[in-house]
Amino acid sequence: MGQSKPDDVKKTVRLGSDSTEHMLPAKRMERALTKLQDAMSALKLAVEELHIVDAEMIGSDANRRVMVEASKDDPIKVYDDIESHRMQAAEIAGLAAEVAKTAKVVKGKAAFLGQALGSVYSSELLEGDRAREKAKDKQAKLFPAGSEEG
Repeated sequence: MGQSKPDDVKKTVRLGSDSTEHMLPAKRMERALTKLQDAMSALKLAVEELHIVDAEMIGSDANRRVMVEASKDDPIKVYDDIESHRMQAAEIAGLAAEVAKTAKVVKGKAAFLGQALGSVYSSELLEGDRAREKAKDKQAKLFPAGSEEG
């Protein structure tokens, strides 16, 4: 049997039926980064929304007075409103905890990939580094031997 070259071997990894099936690793990393940037923007907007709710519902004396007055007229409705907000806050807190757990997984996987790529391809990295140094050495020297640096 002859030895096969890497160009001769083509394997298809089935990840699903979508168009990302044959995406190059660099494109996948780019997409992951974009998704994280979008998620970060969304989280910052969520924080802003919660700050507004805090300022309106907790930090505003005028709003608290309105709630107290409304409670005198219809205590059940005010109770239901407050309980609804409390449940929403608990749901947001729970989801934020899940997001944090998932973010830790992403961080761990990205750190692993960074280290693993350096380890698995260490000889290729070394060869590339040597080639760069060699290319730098071929450039004209700013201070040829014997000249004064000054």
